[in-house]
Amino acid sequence: MKRFLTILMAGGLAAVAAQTEKDPREGAGGVIFGPGFAFVIGAPENWIFDSERAPSIGSRVVIYPAGTDLNHTQVIIHANALPLNELTLQEWIEQDIVNLEEEFPGIVVKEHPGLKTADTLTAVVREFEPAESRYGLYERIAYIDIGENVAIVSLSAQNKEAYDESIEAFEYVVTEFRKVDKQIILKEQPQ
Repeated sequence: MKRFLTILMAGGLAAVAAQTEKDPREGAGGVIFGPGFAFVIGAPENWIFDSERAPSIGSRVVIYPAGTDLNHTQVIIHANALPLNELTLQEWIEQDIVNLEEEFPGIVVKEHPGLKTADTLTAVVREFEPAESRYGLYERIAYIDIGENVAIVSLSAQNKEAYDESIEAFEYVVTEFRKVDKQIILKEQPQ
């Protein structure tokens, strides 16, 4: 799968973000939904939850440190969901890694212990480092099977220091993740 992160490498985080004011909702969260999925996700204390600008980077929500904004940050946590397309979660992850390795030869992929979400789902965690690759980001991804889709929570940083300092925030976001089992019904707006 093509990653929007290749865009970030080409122009930096600032180049892909829309020019708007930052969302002041530190530690906020919300329900993220789309075709066949819904989940609750939130930002840790001192991080901003922003679903308005997330589509500009190909995501459903982006979370970044308070005191920065999406235009001027070295690190983000973002979340999305994609169809499993009748693959198991493990098959989907393997295909994602194969695609990434083909696009960025030399990237280093590491396995990390899984994390449990708030509703006891298992998040499979992988780390991606640039090494000899032109892939310029440090990234840690949690893959969560949510039925017909895989939820992806990703920590992406432009440098190792920002990455290391943000792992605890990433783990908070993943362990507080909750799948919404009931269909969300939106009432028709009065005319």
